[in-house]
Amino acid sequence: MPVRSVGLDIGTHAVRAAEMALGRGDQPVLNRFGQVALPLGAVSDGEVVDPPAVAAAIRRLWTEAGFKGRDVVVGVANQRVIVRQADLPAMAEEDLRSALRYQVQELIPIPVDEAILDFQIVEQFVGPEQEPMMRILLVAAQSDMVRSLLAAIDGAGLSASLVDVIPFALIRALASTELSFGETGPANEAIVCVGGGVTNVVVHERGVPRFVRMLITGGNEITEAIASELHIDPDTAEDLKRRADAGSADELEARAGRITTDRLSPFVEEVRGSIDYYRAQAADGGEISRVLLTGGGSQVPGLADRLRQVLHVPVEIGHPLLGVRVGRVGIPEDRLIDSEPLLTVPIGLALAGHPTEGAARRMSLLPPDVAVVRERRRQSSLVVVSVVVVAVLLLVAYVGRRTQVSSARDKAERAEAAASALRQDAARLSQVTTVDTQLQERRAMVESALSDDVAWTRLLQEIATVLPNDVWLTAFTGQKSSGQAPVRGSAPSAGTTGVGSINVTGQGFDQSSAARWLLRVGDLQSLSGLWLSSSTRSGENGGTVTFSSTATLTPQAKSGNDRRDKYLGGGS
Repeated sequence: MPVRSVGLDIGTHAVRAAEMALGRGDQPVLNRFGQVALPLGAVSDGEVVDPPAVAAAIRRLWTEAGFKGRDVVVGVANQRVIVRQADLPAMAEEDLRSALRYQVQELIPIPVDEAILDFQIVEQFVGPEQEPMMRILLVAAQSDMVRSLLAAIDGAGLSASLVDVIPFALIRALASTELSFGETGPANEAIVCVGGGVTNVVVHERGVPRFVRMLITGGNEITEAIASELHIDPDTAEDLKRRADAGSADELEARAGRITTDRLSPFVEEVRGSIDYYRAQAADGGEISRVLLTGGGSQVPGLADRLRQVLHVPVEIGHPLLGVRVGRVGIPEDRLIDSEPLLTVPIGLALAGHPTEGAARRMSLLPPDVAVVRERRRQSSLVVVSVVVVAVLLLVAYVGRRTQVSSARDKAERAEAAASALRQDAARLSQVTTVDTQLQERRAMVESALSDDVAWTRLLQEIATVLPNDVWLTAFTGQKSSGQAPVRGSAPSAGTTGVGSINVTGQGFDQSSAARWLLRVGDLQSLSGLWLSSSTRSGENGGTVTFSSTATLTPQAKSGNDRRDKYLGGGS
């Protein structure tokens, strides 16, 4: 039976989630993916700063993307998360867990009383004096930071079953093997995940992490530089960053290309410094077979080439979808492929829900007290369920005995009741035909009246969902093709075809605002023939742009059977 697992990635600019179906020996199946933007500053440097704002975004994500599961695997990656390898005298895992806080204080820059710790035994070996030793992978995180993250998840009505370290999720999503030991695969592979505010660099050997570094830098710095130097808004700067080309004939693209080239240099040096540090510390010379590049910031033009030049190893784009089977996610294939850099972390987190082999377990930064409370709740729920089951069985036995004792009496009563019912039915039959005829006539009237009904509320919600941040609407006119009066506004649009039409008046900061209106609203399946009939600027400098736009309503805009079923009770 496949296990359903949801990975939740709380990034700098958005929350993203992926739902996977996982089974032993089966290829994981991606069943659902979605993302929702976060307010500016809600997450900073990989830490949740505003839990209520993040919780609101998660609730919206669950509603819009249709996630059903309430348990999630969430990831953390910031300067208050530490990953280390340590060599300790060999001991039983239970003994190590008891003594861990006394063994690792000098290994982490966090007071142990303020830290959440977990570990995994990587290998056993013999020390230089023939003493038995073991190498462990240690993870530690600031307790307050993790609890702030959990507050946002709890505020959204969800529960974190596992708090994973994002670099481990990257390995799970992109490496040829899971975080398991002794299997064959490419050795010493590096993964660089470039986010908006945090970049994760991890080196693994056949799925085993050997080096982890989390850099508080990312694509935001380039976007902010473009916005500042070209005096444009962040959304436009983000779009321009993806098209930046110093050799372009377009002046803005060329200037953005030069800015991007300048800003890439310190970022690339940060990554190279991390890789060089690993190479210097590794006992085997730290040779790296290749670098996999992923994350939303990995799409910056020229980044892969610059890394290839300074690292002198092959740099490839990571493809998390190659390791999974895509189910009915409800997203067009081309859009899903375009979003692949954003899928790596949530897919890797969801894969942490995969059943482990033998006595293996997942490392987690879930606070121990939270884990204990949830385990008690789970056990209490099991006890309650057991009591209910026993009570139901006793009740069934009691009812069965009572039924046997009174069966003869019941037969007589049923026979008498049946005879009485037949007499009553005979009296009512004459009324049934008249009532049925009236019912069919009224049903036909309702179906005729609502056959061309337009779901105006749903249409307005769809437009509001994709409305650009720098556009606001001042007037909206909607009209069905049957010629009924418009919903709002002063007059219906002419030349109505299809189901109906709309006429919108809006304002924006510049002409590109109207262009973004066309690009985003034009994707709605409820509209076709979206047209910008006029666009004028209200002032010479710093004024706003006022535009008018029209569109035809497609059959997708109709309310379908919703209102019909409301009045007819779902019948047909």
